Amino acid sequence: MPDNAPARPAAVLGLTFLLVGLTFGFPFLLLPVAQLTRLSPDYSPQVGNIFACVAWAGWAHFVYAFRGQGQALRRIRDGLTAKRAWTFAVALATVVAVLFALRLWLGIGLFSGLVWVYFIDHFIKAEVTFAVPPVPKRTHWEKWRTSYQPILTFGWLSVVLLNVGGVDSYPWVLWTVSLALAVIVLLLGGMRKLMDGNDRMPLLSLFFVAEAMVWGTVSQAGGPTFLAGVYVFHVAAGSYYHYLGGYFFGASLAQGKDKWLSAGTVVAVNIAVATLGYAVATVDGLAWARPILGVEWFTVWVAVHLAASDLFPAVKSWRVAKA
Repeated sequence: MPDNAPARPAAVLGLTFLLVGLTFGFPFLLLPVAQLTRLSPDYSPQVGNIFACVAWAGWAHFVYAFRGQGQALRRIRDGLTAKRAWTFAVALATVVAVLFALRLWLGIGLFSGLVWVYFIDHFIKAEVTFAVPPVPKRTHWEKWRTSYQPILTFGWLSVVLLNVGGVDSYPWVLWTVSLALAVIVLLLGGMRKLMDGNDRMPLLSLFFVAEAMVWGTVSQAGGPTFLAGVYVFHVAAGSYYHYLGGYFFGASLAQGKDKWLSAGTVVAVNIAVATLGYAVATVDGLAWARPILGVEWFTVWVAVHLAASDLFPAVKSWRVAKA
C-alpha cells in the first residue's frame, strides 16, 4: 500500500510501534492478579497490561465499526431499510449467544487462539479495502486465495507460541511442518507474487513461518511466559495497526465532515472506553459488566465484530425485487 494511501500506513505503523511500547511498559498494573491469571497463567503483568489496552482500544473500535454499519444501512432508501436493520440485529444477537456458548465450552485459551486466527482474514480484507488504487471486486474464491496462506501460517505460529501438545519439544516436527508450509506458500503462487512485488501476503506468510521456527527453537530457554509475551505482542501490533488504519481511512473519506472521526474525538472516545474498562476491571461493584467489558471476555466481542463484518455485506446487498 502506498505511504500516501488514505489509511496512511507509514504513520499507522509508526504509531503502532509507539503504542506497543507505551502500553507494554506501563509502570503500574492495569488488571488485578485474579483477572490476569484467568486470562492465562503464563501472562506476566506487563503482558496483561498490553492485552488490557488492546481490549479497551478494541471496544472503542467496535463502537466506530457498528456506527459505520448503521449509517450505511440508513443511507439505502429502497423500502428494505427496516428489514435490513432488524435482520442484522437478530443475526448479531444469535451470533453473540452462540459465541458465548462456544467460549464457555472451549475455554478462554482455545477460543481466543481460534479468534485471532480468524482475525487474520479480517485484517487482510481491511488492507484490501484501504488499498490505493482500489482493488477490483473479487469473488469469494479470489478472496480466499488471498488470505488462506497467512491464515494457515499464523495458525501454525499460534500453535508454536502456545506450545499446543508440547510441539516445541519436538524439533523435527517443528522444522518439518514449517518447511512444508514454506514450500506450499512458494509453490502455490507465492514465489510468483514475490517476484511481481504487488502482493505482500506471501511475504507475511513466510515471516510467520520463520517466526515459528525461531521462537519454537528458543522456547526451551525462554519458557512459557516468554512465548506468551511474543504471542500477545503479535496480537497487539496487528490490532493497533488495524484500529489506527480504520481511523485514518474513515477520516480521509469524511474529509472533515464527521466530527466523530476527528483526531480529538477519536482520542476522547478511546480514553472514555479505557476508563470505563479499567473501572469494570477494578471495581467489585461493576463485576456484573465484565462479560461486556471484562478483558477476559474481549475475544468474544472480537469474534462478534468479525462475524458482523462478514454478515454485513450480504445484508446490505439486498435489493427490492423488480415487478
